[in-house]
Amino acid sequence: MSNNSIIKPNAVYSYDGIAKSALDEMKDENLIIFINRIFNRDLSLKSKVLRLATETYDENIKQNRCDYYVCIANEMFLIELQSYEDSEMAVRVFDYGTRGSKLHARNIKEYEMIELTLPNPVVFYLRKGRNVVNELSVRLVSPENQTFTYSARAVYLDDYSFKDMIDNYMYPMMPFYPLRYEKTLLKKHTEEDEKQILDEIKDNLKILRKPLEDGIISFEDYRYIRRWMVETFRAVVTRSKKRKKFVNEKEAERVMQYMVDEPIEGFDIYKALRDSRAEGKLEGRLEGKLEGKDEGIKETQIIMIKNMLENNVTDDQISLYSGLSIEEINQIKKEINK
Repeated sequence: MSNNSIIKPNAVYSYDGIAKSALDEMKDENLIIFINRIFNRDLSLKSKVLRLATETYDENIKQNRCDYYVCIANEMFLIELQSYEDSEMAVRVFDYGTRGSKLHARNIKEYEMIELTLPNPVVFYLRKGRNVVNELSVRLVSPENQTFTYSARAVYLDDYSFKDMIDNYMYPMMPFYPLRYEKTLLKKHTEEDEKQILDEIKDNLKILRKPLEDGIISFEDYRYIRRWMVETFRAVVTRSKKRKKFVNEKEAERVMQYMVDEPIEGFDIYKALRDSRAEGKLEGRLEGKLEGKDEGIKETQIIMIKNMLENNVTDDQISLYSGLSIEEINQIKKEINK
């Protein structure tokens, strides 16, 4: 394993936290597309997006409750993650909805009427069990026998291929894709079964590069998804090993480390850096432009960024590998185009 590995075998991670962080970092436009696909809406991509705080302290369990609450074009949405089907999930979604509504309540008439706007809820199930439902509903009955039904859509990640997730902008849910392999790896299986799964993981990485190359997701988003796919898959492998079911642990480790260290296809960033430095020093000497260390560094940076741009490396990636800010990169671009 390389020294820069980000895999932490004994760490415990919160699935809610992983998804919430991804949703927080999601471009507003991408989040709107995600909401439109999941809730069958047609919200304008220019709509105002407001991410709202929903974390509240629950005295009963002595823990913070945390779900995802977002307002787009004055319409409220609630996103909840659940590992397995749960008979009380409908009641909890209603509880989460009212908690968020109370936090963001609007006074209609002071002391007379408080309007609570319940959000449109969806529950993402990370695993698909036996009690599959399309909808989770709570029916409220008032003392006057008036009724109100509050329903949440149930979405099972197992129903989506990796490409389906990309097509539906479900980037925050991609880290949990490897959980579907539990069905194979937690029971008796063959080395060929493992090989098929590992090959699929490598194929999915290639698919994930497309939105990166198209500028839909940033390089940071790409690394985040890939990193948590590793952590999730490692958790599956660890459970399989404990049950003495896993066959080729060494190969699984190799693939996981590849997911961490994977280079940008078609571009050797380290070779580019070496070549740029060498070329910068040579050109500086030939043209008499090396009037000191600062000038040499500047020449090297210009050539390095020029090489990266010619290899279709994004500004985010250039910034990550060069240590320059986006503003500095844009300034160097102007000098290149002179």
